[in-house]
Amino acid sequence: MNTHIFQRLSELYGNPGDEVDIGIQALVGEFQFIQHISKGKNVWSLDEEKPTLYFNEHGVLAEFSARGGKENCIRIIPPNSLFWSESSFLLGAKTDSSMRCIKESIIYGISGMNVQQITAEYGLGYKLANNLTALDIKLYRSRTWDLSLLRPAERLKKALGENPSLLSFITRDELAGYLDLSRSTLFRVLNTWHHE
Repeated sequence: MNTHIFQRLSELYGNPGDEVDIGIQALVGEFQFIQHISKGKNVWSLDEEKPTLYFNEHGVLAEFSARGGKENCIRIIPPNSLFWSESSFLLGAKTDSSMRCIKESIIYGISGMNVQQITAEYGLGYKLANNLTALDIKLYRSRTWDLSLLRPAERLKKALGENPSLLSFITRDELAGYLDLSRSTLFRVLNTWHHE
């Protein structure tokens, strides 16, 4: 687990060298086991204080946002990924989404306070927050572009290309919400694929 966290953090820091590696090792050393999470359970729920940087070891998680009384999947967290609630970690606010397990996993985390102390002590600056935020923004922009410009079949093809096992661990309703499709449109697209 520590090796995977170190690799993810090193990628965010751009593999900068020995001095920063010591700081990264200090961060990795502070990650604690949070929970063995089963499908359907939440890492966090709406309106919680969760200023934590998390690591998803081997399962799959999905972030959900409720708008207009309807819950939609807005982000998929694959295995060996760092993630956080931006509103809680960066802004000190309560979570504005929920993060649910859709394929069993083990979750580790480090508190925002520990991240702040270690980055100050080792002179790591804001690179972690800046680069993780930049990745989140890139993901959201790509997703917005997909939802705006791609036809339903193209959205599904891209989503499955990025995560081929998506259909095995996400419900059709969740997938329809993630792709911003009606359930009937999703089933039409899937049936078309099966007949081709």
